Amino acid sequence: MERRLGVQIHVLSDLLERVTLPLPRNRLPKVGKEDLSTIVYTSGTTGRPKGVMLTHGNLLHQIGHRLSPTTQYDESEPLPGELTVSLLPVWHITERTFELWLFSRGCHVVYSTVRTFKNDLANHQPQWMVLVPCVLEKIALGVQAKFAAGSPTVKTLAKLFTYTGNTASYHSKVTKGLVVGSSLATLTEKIKSSLVIAGLTPINAVGNKLLWKKVRDGFGGRVKAIICGGSALSGSLETFFETCGITICVGYGLTECSPLLAFRRADANLVTAGCIGTPTCDTEIRIVPVDVRPDFLERQPVPDGEVGVVIARGPQIMKGYYKNPEATDKAIDRFGWFDTGDLGRINPATGDIILTGRCKDTIVLSNGENVEPSPIEDAILSQSSMIEQVMLTGQDMRSLVAIVVLNPSKVIEEGFLDTKTGERLMAHYEKINSPQCSENDCKEASIVLQEASENLRSNDSLSRAIQSEIKTATATFRKWEQVGHIYITVEPFAMSNGLLTQSYKVKRDSVLKKYEKNVQYA
Repeated sequence: MERRLGVQIHVLSDLLERVTLPLPRNRLPKVGKEDLSTIVYTSGTTGRPKGVMLTHGNLLHQIGHRLSPTTQYDESEPLPGELTVSLLPVWHITERTFELWLFSRGCHVVYSTVRTFKNDLANHQPQWMVLVPCVLEKIALGVQAKFAAGSPTVKTLAKLFTYTGNTASYHSKVTKGLVVGSSLATLTEKIKSSLVIAGLTPINAVGNKLLWKKVRDGFGGRVKAIICGGSALSGSLETFFETCGITICVGYGLTECSPLLAFRRADANLVTAGCIGTPTCDTEIRIVPVDVRPDFLERQPVPDGEVGVVIARGPQIMKGYYKNPEATDKAIDRFGWFDTGDLGRINPATGDIILTGRCKDTIVLSNGENVEPSPIEDAILSQSSMIEQVMLTGQDMRSLVAIVVLNPSKVIEEGFLDTKTGERLMAHYEKINSPQCSENDCKEASIVLQEASENLRSNDSLSRAIQSEIKTATATFRKWEQVGHIYITVEPFAMSNGLLTQSYKVKRDSVLKKYEKNVQYA
């Protein structure tokens, strides 16, 4: 046993000599990589949850990931003694494998809750965290709300430092070839970007000291990186945390893949909405034609740049679905390729994978045009301060309908709600958003919010403001991808009302069932 950096290190063979085993050493059970380790049930956003059988080999693959693009082990990787504050449920496969990854490096885990999270960050000052976009969004909105509630001077400085920070970040990416098209930027363009960065450096240094350091201190002040996964991270959130000086590593995967298939480092991959970087070690990813699966031939990739279905093959792919061979055969073909159900393309300039939507989420309008809702929803959320959540629908209809969830506090700020009414609604809004909300409390809060939603929908000025924001957000999309109608509500998509999974994914089928009578004739 040795003492290094205050950490006790034990050799496993020495520990085994000190304990009495229930069985003789020569009769200990032998466990191989192909043996079943755990069964994890899918969230069931569409259809019935399935039991995913993961082997010891699947999970061992997940602890070998490296964040650093170099072969040398450096400070950008977890070091012995560092810790994470865990907020995701411990049964969530992302949380489980993230913890295994940290434990294998001698790190600690502090288990937190929604109620104690803020205090735990201050008390334990973690270097690492894994969070879903929903949590990051709430943190960003909370910071922005403080800016908006400040004095005129604070508001002006916040806008200035946000603008200069975003500008510097963009030009930094241009110099590195991490912006779409910038990998082919001329030397002159890169020099111009370097000059812009140099000119903004003194201003951003002041902004960092007055503003962004306080945001980082809210996370404990020692965060090296936040791993984000579970669902798509909007471009506006990435920009916000990048400006704050907090590194976000976007991971992509599924429960069936243990879960990580690919991940993107902010300083090593293309930075754009939907980009998931490159495959993890020993992992193959292909983009293949939609609805083409010959059983006798291996599916071949489409040309780079074209959209297709993302399929993957590697040591992390599940053994199969528990007692469900039909579903297993449908998910994994005879060549070992797992069908993720996601749509994506490969950027020809950089080789990064860019997700564009879900096969099952595709909306087919009455004119036959296919629409992928995710990029449009992301654009809307990035543009509007009042819209907290949005889901597009419109299957077999003439145009898209957006079901928009408004944040009462933002509606107050924009002058469409008086403070007293808005604060009352916000209390019910937060109650439903709480995972601990009881069934009776949820029903009571839902009734109040539904009644308030009817009044807001009758406010023509509010409707025009929302429509204007959505029109601005979708200006670059094609004609049939424009939103024709909106349906306003202040009842959030939450776990307590059955509209969010426990991994914070929107249950599209459940949302549509709840509102289909209101939107089907829009």
